[in-house]
Amino acid sequence: MAVMKTPGVYIVEKNAFPNSVVEVATAVPAFIGYTEKAANGNKSLLNQPWRITSMAEFRTYFGDAPLPKFTLTEAQAGAGTLAFNGKNYAVERQDAFTLYYNLLLFYANGGGPCYIVSVGGYSPDGVDKAKLEAGILPLVKEQEPTMVVIPEAVNLAAAADCYALQQAVLSHCGSVMKSRFAVLDIYGGAKDRKDPDGDAVNAFREAIGSSFLDYGAAYYPWLNTSIVQENEISFLNLEVDSLKKLLAEELDASAMPDAKKTQVKAYIDSLADGLAPVEQHTLHKVFSQVSPLYRET
Repeated sequence: MAVMKTPGVYIVEKNAFPNSVVEVATAVPAFIGYTEKAANGNKSLLNQPWRITSMAEFRTYFGDAPLPKFTLTEAQAGAGTLAFNGKNYAVERQDAFTLYYNLLLFYANGGGPCYIVSVGGYSPDGVDKAKLEAGILPLVKEQEPTMVVIPEAVNLAAAADCYALQQAVLSHCGSVMKSRFAVLDIYGGAKDRKDPDGDAVNAFREAIGSSFLDYGAAYYPWLNTSIVQENEISFLNLEVDSLKKLLAEELDASAMPDAKKTQVKAYIDSLADGLAPVEQHTLHKVFSQVSPLYRET
């Protein structure tokens, strides 16, 4: 208490209440995309915003990662090609489901509470604009999210669909809610701006329009990073036609007796998408005796 050094009447005010300002999260993203499942016990979470705080919770309610699928096509030698049996192959990923990996990166870089809106499971049909856009509306009832992210928008087959979806996100943030921020990626953002197919940044600027630009930010180029471990990828991740071609070439180059080759060739021709565990085991067993490539896996 202060010392009163002169005569008089003093009024001392005491603060009887704590600080009324409560700390709250100011950056709570809402992720919209595809997941392996969407359920809380027996209750479906499809197109229902669901709050999580960790990757463990994501796996509990929305499942695990998709099985990455790749194709091999013959190409000129260069960066990113695979040399095999005297030929060079370009490796391209076919599936477009990346939300799981976006969440991995989010939490690996200090992410906290966020909302997930699952619009469907991992389907051979890939990502769909209408389904992704349908995941925006349920967020109107949630007050906590401050950002909206649809990372799989850039995986749509048509650039026009991506731009239209991003315009819908901007409209939601700037017209409907007026309290949220859209985080957008540039379609084709892995390409250099001097790419022969055109400048992805200029294409984005021309297509996105001029509405609600104060409520969004776009990022270029795409982040080049690794989130999938080497031990998570094997020849089983090859699309079945690419796998058959590779196995046939490996078989032809092997020292296996002709009778055995005929038997194995018939087995290779019978392979179809979605190899069962017993087929996977058989492939490992057969080709571990033939090639170092399969012995390693």
